[in-house]
Parts: sequence; structure tokens; C-alpha cells
Amino acid sequence: MTQSNTSGWQFSRKVMLPIIIAILVTIGTVAGFVTWSVGRTDDHALARQTRLLEQALADQMAAVPVGQEELAVWDEAVTAVAERDVDWLNENIGPTAFDYYGQSRVYLLDGNGRAIYAMRDGGQVPAKAVEPVRDTIAPLIEQLHSLDNLAAIDAFNNFIGEAPPAVVDMALIEDRPAIVSVMPMLLSVGTDFVPVGTEPVYVAVVMLDDALARQIETQYLFDDARFETSPDVAGSGAALAIRDKAGQPLAWFKWSPDRPGARILGDTLPALLGALFVTGAIIVALMRNLQRASSQLQAERADAQHRALHDPLTGLGNRALFRDRLDTAMRTMQTGEPRLALLALDLDRFKQVNDTLGHEAGDELLRRVSARITSMLQPSDTLARLGGDEFAIIQPGITTHGDAGRLAQRVIDVLQPPFNIAGHPLQIGVSIGIATAPDLAQTDAELVARADGALYQAKSGGRNRYCFHAGSDLRAGHPTQLEEQVRQAFAGRGAA
Repeated sequence: MTQSNTSGWQFSRKVMLPIIIAILVTIGTVAGFVTWSVGRTDDHALARQTRLLEQALADQMAAVPVGQEELAVWDEAVTAVAERDVDWLNENIGPTAFDYYGQSRVYLLDGNGRAIYAMRDGGQVPAKAVEPVRDTIAPLIEQLHSLDNLAAIDAFNNFIGEAPPAVVDMALIEDRPAIVSVMPMLLSVGTDFVPVGTEPVYVAVVMLDDALARQIETQYLFDDARFETSPDVAGSGAALAIRDKAGQPLAWFKWSPDRPGARILGDTLPALLGALFVTGAIIVALMRNLQRASSQLQAERADAQHRALHDPLTGLGNRALFRDRLDTAMRTMQTGEPRLALLALDLDRFKQVNDTLGHEAGDELLRRVSARITSMLQPSDTLARLGGDEFAIIQPGITTHGDAGRLAQRVIDVLQPPFNIAGHPLQIGVSIGIATAPDLAQTDAELVARADGALYQAKSGGRNRYCFHAGSDLRAGHPTQLEEQVRQAFAGRGAA
């Protein structure tokens, strides 16, 4: 080797060695960062999916007694159980419970616990079908007859309680996981009550089956969702234990979790291999993929958050969004005079629409009602559907009780014109209870309780009207104040 060649080789070695070391260090650093990012991204995605799943199961449990109430609080149903009119029950209870409310099993028991009617997957089965599950539902019925629940039944019978009590839990039915809800069957109009604690009992069962798994899979973007009774998970799958209220695992919801980090790594692997030659190109490609993955994650998160906070029927905020907005409004309002109003709304004669035209017409009516009320609101107001035909309006920024009263009257007026549903003109009304803060309530729980009390006063006083909570400092001559004065005057005259 000549001197020049030796010098050139030594020079090349001196120049290339630091470059090679730099490239190797860069590759090692990038590889370590990518590995850490992949693991962290996948962990966050799994945690997000787990929270969504827990919320989905909680929503499923909360929905069962809501639908169950439509059939359990029904004078004709109570009479049919008392007279053991199985044909009527099979025609009116079983198919509706299965087709519309997704109840896989229904068991109707009389006040002595004797089975009167049983339904399985939409078809009538012998009443003795309840016997294999009696030991499972017995503790729930016992809880239904606790002192607190008996008091709630008595309050409902006396038109004080808004809803009958229900006991809901996870259980194994026919060795399969299910949501089980027990509720007393009560009169909705009549007053010929049986002694409290001897009411018939409506047992509703919603199976955690493949159909429900598909529903969760579609709504919350899960893959390969299923319910199984074994905790074993194969490969990279994930599982969440389905527990009863005692904390005992009954089954497991399993799915193939979304692993965006692993997808990114697979997409960028060829670029990483090429990093030996084009380090700069690798970094650009990696950052681009990371940005794309971040945008995708944000979009999925925003979509899932919207689903979790909004009612799928009307598009309005649901109970979770209502609680969040009310908490924010209570924390940010000024002190002193009324600054925030809560309007509790309950539609009048809505159940008649469901009973006469069916639930599809009822759903369309709820959508039309939501649209009309929304048109009356300011951008700062929040309209939420709390369930069934119950709505709530959060009205911040008021300065007098009259602001809330005027909004309530506008809502009443806008719902006065008939709704044309399936060719039928439907006339409904709305009862509204109003409570304000901070003059009447310091917490959101107090505000909700006072608005509910005012709503009960509005409904019991004739419906299709609004009432302020009795503690509101209304101006002289206000309609609600005059009505209260008249009521007190008549009460005093009766006492005399």
C-alpha cells in the first residue's frame, strides 16, 4: 500500500468512524424512543378502551330499569297478574320486553312469590321456568323489600316519588352472564294499592350475549368483542372482569385491543431499516407517522367521547354531560343573587303516544320535541335528555328569577302546536320545575333536588305549566307566588 493510499484510508477511517458511531447512536436512540412510544401509546389506548367498556356496561345496567318501568308501572299489567290473565301478559308484556327493550327473560311473580308468567327470547314458556333461577333472584327481591325501598314504593303510590325502586345486579342466568333487574309492579293511575311489600314483582333479564357484544363492538369501535366465563386470554387479547355488586367475577368481556403503536411500528419498520443510509429520511418519516397516529387517536377519542356524552336518539347531551356542565356552572357562577337556573322538564301525555302509536312514534316525537326546545335556547344554555321523556335545561347568566320563568314559558309555548307524527296530530304539554343558585342551592345535588320538587309541584297542580321551588324569592304578583298564596288561603280556610 502506498503512502497516499494509507493516508487516504486513515483519513476515511477517521471521518467515517464518527459518522458510523453517530448513525448507530441515532438508530439506537430512535429505536429506544419508538419502543417506548409504542408501549406507552398502546397502554393509553388499552386504558381508554377499558374506560369506555366500563361506561358501556354501566349504561346497559342503567337502561334496564328504565325500559322495565314502562311495563311494570301499568294498571292493566297489575290487574292481569292479579287475575292470572296469562294471555294478556303474553300479548302485551313478553313481545314488547324482548323486541323493544332487549329483555331476554321476563318472570312475573305475584305478591307471594308464585310465578305467573315467564318469557324467554320473546316467546312464552311455562311459569315454572323461573325455578332454576329463583335462588339467583331471591336476594335481589329481598333487597327490593328493604325498608328504604318499601318507603320508596309508598312514596311512589302517593305520587311523591318520581320512579319506583329497582334492584339491579350482574348474575349468572343459565350459566351465562346477565343483567338482572327486579322492580315492583305498581299502578300508574289507579289508587287501589295492595299493602306495601305485597306487590307483584317484575324480573327482567338482559343476557350479556353475542348480540350485546356486537352492539358494544359497533358503538365503541372494539374488535372481536365477546363475553366468556373463562378468564384465560390468548395472545395479545384483553379482558375485563364482569363483577356483581359483591365484587365476585362472573364472566369476562374479551376483545382484541387496538394497538396503534404496534401499527405505527409496522408501518415504519422499512424506514427504520433504511436508517443506516438515510437517517434524516427516517426521522422525517417517523415524525410524520407519529403525527398521523396522534391525529387518528385524537379523532377516535373525540368520537368516543361524543358517544359517551350524548344521547343516541336525540343527539342531545346525556346524563353524564349534564352532570359535567352543571358542575362547571356551579363552580364558575358568581355569588349573591340568582345567577344560574335549572329547569327540570317532564313531557305530559307522552306515555299515551307510546301506548297508542308505538315506540317508533314516541322516538320521533322525542326528536321533534328536542328540536323545538333547542330553537328556544341561547348558545350558553345546555339542553340534556336524562332518560325517557325527562329533560333538563341549564341556564347560566341569569340576573332575576324572571329570566328563568320567561324561558320556561317559551318552552311551554313552543310545544303547544300539535306534532304531526305518522299522519297523526299529537298534542302534548310539558311540566317544568325551576330552581336557582346560589340563592337556593350551594351544590348541584341541592339544585337538582329543588328543581325536582318544583317539577312535582307543577305536575300535581295541573301539568303544562311551570313552578319555581317554594323557596324562590319571587316578585310580588308572580304567577307562581299568586298560586301559592291561593293554595295557602284555601288550606287555611279548610283548617278553620
